[in-house]
Amino acid sequence: MDRLTEDSIDRAISCFEDGLRSRKVLPSDFHTRNAHITCDRIIQLTAKASTARNLVHQIPKFWFNLDGLGQSSNLNAIEAGMTRVFCMQGAWRFYNWLLNVIPTAVDRISHTTCIDKLAQDVGITTERRQPAIFRSADYLPGLDILREYTMQAMPFRFDQRELVISNMSSILRHWLYFPTDKASLIQLSLIDIVTTKSPASILFLDPIWEMYKTPFSSIFKRWNPRTSKSKMNRFLTEFQKQFDSHSFATPGSMAFQKLELLGQIIQRWMNNDGIDYNVAGGVS
Repeated sequence: MDRLTEDSIDRAISCFEDGLRSRKVLPSDFHTRNAHITCDRIIQLTAKASTARNLVHQIPKFWFNLDGLGQSSNLNAIEAGMTRVFCMQGAWRFYNWLLNVIPTAVDRISHTTCIDKLAQDVGITTERRQPAIFRSADYLPGLDILREYTMQAMPFRFDQRELVISNMSSILRHWLYFPTDKASLIQLSLIDIVTTKSPASILFLDPIWEMYKTPFSSIFKRWNPRTSKSKMNRFLTEFQKQFDSHSFATPGSMAFQKLELLGQIIQRWMNNDGIDYNVAGGVS
């Protein structure tokens, strides 16, 4: 939390602004590694104050490659930010997708999609209180890797809706390779907290990526692999209370306004690249 300062927003704003200013169309044959080698070779030729003709002829290549490398460095930083956001926002959105589609399928009267059919079959199996094997090939035959899930018999409940939802969630998570470890659940919970209270541009900040990649060293320093679910939830509740009062989550604050500005600059960049800002993490 200490690293979530306005400086982290300023760095992101500067990165995208520099990228927009220096943006040019590089020749198709420009290669960053070759440019590094060329620049290094020319620099080595000047080490002994040489004035040889071959050095003089090489100097224009140095400036051309230097210009290309300068632009490439901006692009690389921006591309890294984009990649991070796809990692965080993509994982978060797919988990939310799962949380939304399963109850909808369970409550739907008509069964028209493969998910609806799965909900119907899981409901029937749950009522019978018998174990059953659910094969992805019977519902999602287009998956590259087909998988099976064995659903265990569960005790009878008068209201079995939550049980059906839980079973469906386990089946789909298994079929679709959703991460199920505690670390992944913590990561998604943190992203949910910060994106609910702040503009989505917050995901482009370096400290947010560090928080996502290493939550146990950056946020939950008292964590260990045997931490119980109740304690894990308590950690998340404490983090949410702290973040709710943070300037990043306070509309009207200078930091919040900077995040909104960052979002506008990012939108300009994405529009130039033909990327849908909403899809790529512009809105939650």
